[in-house]
Amino acid sequence: MMSGDAQKERQEMCVIVKADVKGSAKALSHAFSELTLEDKETIVAIKLLVADMWEGTKTDMTIASVTPDTTIVAFNVASTMAAMDEARMLNVPVGYYDIIYDAIDSIECQMQEILSPTPEGEYVGKAVVQEIFNIGGLGNVAGSRCLDGKIRKGSNVRVMRGDKILCEAKVKTLRNLKTEVEQIEEGVECGIGLEGFEIFEVGDIIESYVVAKKKKTWEGPHGVPPHGVCAVPVWRMSPPGSAAT
Repeated sequence: MMSGDAQKERQEMCVIVKADVKGSAKALSHAFSELTLEDKETIVAIKLLVADMWEGTKTDMTIASVTPDTTIVAFNVASTMAAMDEARMLNVPVGYYDIIYDAIDSIECQMQEILSPTPEGEYVGKAVVQEIFNIGGLGNVAGSRCLDGKIRKGSNVRVMRGDKILCEAKVKTLRNLKTEVEQIEEGVECGIGLEGFEIFEVGDIIESYVVAKKKKTWEGPHGVPPHGVCAVPVWRMSPPGSAAT
């Protein structure tokens, strides 16, 4: 009989460690190798691609770019200007730290995001599926009730079952009392048809959102990250003094 862990899907988050001294690189490598997060279906662990001394290089950025879900941890070191340019071009996340526990905490947060992704977008409203109808050429339509906010025809929605996102789609049809409407609001019952998805179940949540605009990342003078901040997206940075210039 298989154990519970053997039946779970295993996912890996890859990390490249760059540190000022060998001891720091070793300590971070050991800490990351011990990190695992899991839920009922999935286990997330760390895979170390590189762990060595000195500043981040273009080679490090290239390695990270070809391996999905790879983050570079720079501990008490900076990156070369060429490496930072490469990171921006390849969209490689680099975190600069001077406290080991901050680096560990940041990586653990990213692991949690792999385990339970946080949906992107600004929340608008949600509806709960109460029954499913099959309507001729429209296929399955979710007979739903809006729980809060509003649902608009043509809007972006995600279908949630428990804590899982089943799909992201657009509202194709939105009906109230057999009449096609542009939007429904809290407390109103309706029929919702989606583009490319119709495998609804009673209890599913249809959550409406608008796509959030991405904020421009902040850089210091001459493209150099300010103390404690990386020029490309990261989860959490250490206090001032983490990125030497």
